[in-house]
Amino acid sequence: MAGDALPVAEWLSDYDVSQITIGVVASHSSLQILHGARQEGFRTLGICVGEARRKMYSAFPGAEPDEWLILDNYKQMMDYADYLRERNVIIIPHGSLVEYLGPKNFQALSVPTFGNRNILEWEGSRERQRLWLESGGCSMPRVIEDPKDIDGPVIVKYAGAKGGRGYFVARDFRDFRRNVDLEEDFTIQEYV
Repeated sequence: MAGDALPVAEWLSDYDVSQITIGVVASHSSLQILHGARQEGFRTLGICVGEARRKMYSAFPGAEPDEWLILDNYKQMMDYADYLRERNVIIIPHGSLVEYLGPKNFQALSVPTFGNRNILEWEGSRERQRLWLESGGCSMPRVIEDPKDIDGPVIVKYAGAKGGRGYFVARDFRDFRRNVDLEEDFTIQEYV
């Protein structure tokens, strides 16, 4: 990715720093980001698919965005890069953004983002997260490769952001089979 550097400095040179707008994909992950941006005096932009998500945010007055970009699907964000830059938007990425937009699209998004774009490749991969934590000396629950080897409580985690719905606990193989969605990628770990 280093050879494919985006012209972030060039984009930012056109920004009016007194008019920076913090942009986020509206999900459970963005409530605190929006609230904090507002406390720091920034304008905010929520990006969502459909009206229902926008309406839900009216229940969170401190986190309701100042303005909305309502899309038909999250991949459309790629087509709105000029629009976002014209409004001095800096995207604050989080797990839901990577889940909905996809890691490759996020890497190619022509809008300034806060932080290192490459870090989200790690956030989107449970395997990479595990390697990162283990290399830092953290002890981790045992991974069970074959569901037939389940011999006690396990947690089954689906890939990507699922808003707290991306996992379930199973006691044995039968419990696992009853609850698993084999269409999804998942990791099985001992429940500690």
